[in-house]
Amino acid sequence: MGVFDEIRSFWFPIVILHDDRIELLLGRTELRQMLSGDKVIPMNRLPADGSTDIDNTISLKIEAKRKRRNGAVHLVLPPHASTPARHPRPALIKAVARGQAWFEKFMAGKTGSIKSLARETGLTPHYVSSVFASAFLAPDIVEAILDGRQPETLKFEQLYKRIPLSWAEQRKQFGFAPSASE
Repeated sequence: MGVFDEIRSFWFPIVILHDDRIELLLGRTELRQMLSGDKVIPMNRLPADGSTDIDNTISLKIEAKRKRRNGAVHLVLPPHASTPARHPRPALIKAVARGQAWFEKFMAGKTGSIKSLARETGLTPHYVSSVFASAFLAPDIVEAILDGRQPETLKFEQLYKRIPLSWAEQRKQFGFAPSASE
């Protein structure tokens, strides 16, 4: 019994996740009939006559790897893929949003100090001070974080420790490419 004999017992289309790629198997006849608007053979069942064989099957393959992050499985496309991979990190996004909100609150005179802000939020002054500094990140770094395009190596722990005031130094420290003017 070959692979395509086994496939006859499954529904079409078939998605197969390999360690290094995703494969999609489609029945050529069924796909043609569906796209042309002719009599459509239900895609949930293969023809009873067993006409699905290697000559009637289209196999589409996409290079991708599975990667587990924060308990979820993500598909990672290779660097030469046409669409850049996005990896939003909720902790980074939250730090950027909080830092900006706290900075605006401070500038509007709604809070007087890091200690009062820490009391209001129920967080430690050290944490509030560290996250507050994310309000001074370079605009391109903020945009990349919110869009999930930050370097893979950038973690919240790096932002939490120390954010340089120089945007050029931030790019260097956090793994971003220098800006055109640098």
